[in-house]
Amino acid sequence: MDESDQDHDDARDKQRDKERRAKARKARAAKRKLERLSKSLEEVDDLTDWEAEFSESLSERLEKFDSGFVDPEKGGRNEALSYAQKKIFSQLRKKDKDHNSGKGLRRSSFKSKGPKFSPRVRQLDDDFEDAPVSERARAKAPPVAMPSAPPPKGKPFLRIVKPDEQD
Repeated sequence: MDESDQDHDDARDKQRDKERRAKARKARAAKRKLERLSKSLEEVDDLTDWEAEFSESLSERLEKFDSGFVDPEKGGRNEALSYAQKKIFSQLRKKDKDHNSGKGLRRSSFKSKGPKFSPRVRQLDDDFEDAPVSERARAKAPPVAMPSAPPPKGKPFLRIVKPDEQD
């Protein structure tokens, strides 16, 4: 072997070691999160038997193998959890969040967050309803004309009225 092959092997070994450490770090983080989540759900008594068994077996696999799965097609090469395990983990997290927030399911981000905009204006009608109306104010108020008939419907037209010549 010449020197370039030796350098290439060393670089490959360094990369593998780096990936191994990253995988172990991700496994420790996933195990910590899983234990914290299962403990919080146990306190609320909302952890089913299946979920408890899942979290125990997964934490054992993470501790022993730094991975929760064996088949490389089920997840990323350097990931600690498979795609299905991540999905179950997120459902458990959502379940825990629902208990902690007290709100239930979260709202969609497309809905309005608060009440609609209402301008800060004063309603003058509210002030006038409470005050008694004096006779003088009634006399000064112009009479309200009531419409005699509704306006005609349809297309408008021009009507020419000829004046009477009796004057």
